[in-house]
Amino acid sequence: MQPQGRRLATVIAALALTAGAAIASKPVKTTLTATGAVAHARGQARLQLKTDSRGKFQVVAQRLARSTSYDVVVDGVKVATLVTTGGGGGKVKFSTSPKGRDLFLGFDPRGAQVSLRDAAGDDVLETEFPTGGTPDDAGKVACCLPDDSGTECEDRTPDQCAAQGGTVAGVDSCLPDPCAGVTPPGGEDEVLCCLPDSASGAIVDDSPEVECEDVTVAACAAAGGTVLEGTSCDPNPCAPVPPAVTVVCCVPDDSGPECEVRTPEHCAARGGTEVAATSCAADPCAGMTGGGSTTTTLVDDGGTTTTTLFDDHGGARSRRGGRGGHDDPAGHR
Repeated sequence: MQPQGRRLATVIAALALTAGAAIASKPVKTTLTATGAVAHARGQARLQLKTDSRGKFQVVAQRLARSTSYDVVVDGVKVATLVTTGGGGGKVKFSTSPKGRDLFLGFDPRGAQVSLRDAAGDDVLETEFPTGGTPDDAGKVACCLPDDSGTECEDRTPDQCAAQGGTVAGVDSCLPDPCAGVTPPGGEDEVLCCLPDSASGAIVDDSPEVECEDVTVAACAAAGGTVLEGTSCDPNPCAPVPPAVTVVCCVPDDSGPECEVRTPEHCAARGGTEVAATSCAADPCAGMTGGGSTTTTLVDDGGTTTTTLFDDHGGARSRRGGRGGHDDPAGHR
């Protein structure tokens, strides 16, 4: 083979070895939106991945209360505490290979609800982090592939995983790494694993009840949990401060109203209706489905009546009327 031919063959072989490897050199970042709980608050979240299972994530906040602690909450799980400086700013960094004050990145923020919550249970900054994916990522799952240094987790379709001699891990993400042989900082065999649970079907304002267990990183990842650094589940390090005030809310959905436990503000923002129930265990929204339409009427302390009509398709139309009897139509979806 001519030298040029050998060089071309070498290049092709190298490309074949790296084909399909998900390396995101460009960071994914988004703005944290102020909820109004703290005037002028602002922030940003940023994810940088080197491979599908290795990378860094950080949350930065500014113009918050000075020298104050806030829960960093990702999909209902408290993953860290952000403490502001005397100027009201703060930062938390996560890494799959943490150094210094970095925390272990034991969760995947892509597509997750990320928020900063104060001691009163109010979210002061929040965002839904971008997925950062491309059309080529559709149908991909976490795949454990044999590697010279052990087992590597990479995003592959099930067919691609099988063709390359890998094993489908049973979860969609390589963060945290579900493949065997991964250990957290310090080399501990077991870590604290946060497992959200909502046995009654209720979502407590995006913060379901979170259980803490001592398991391996691979076991936690395989269960879809969040890995935290720590030494004990007592007290539960995974549970964020709960919202101060919640209501049982019937939220319109294509298949009919769903029962969720939310703050009054989030219930209204989702076009939901508050009902006089203490939990979703008995599904108080069930009567709002079926043939015909159902009307639920509530009267607040100011004498204002809210009437919500659920049609046959589970859609909702709300109308608020005051003491003077003049209705102010307001459609919600």
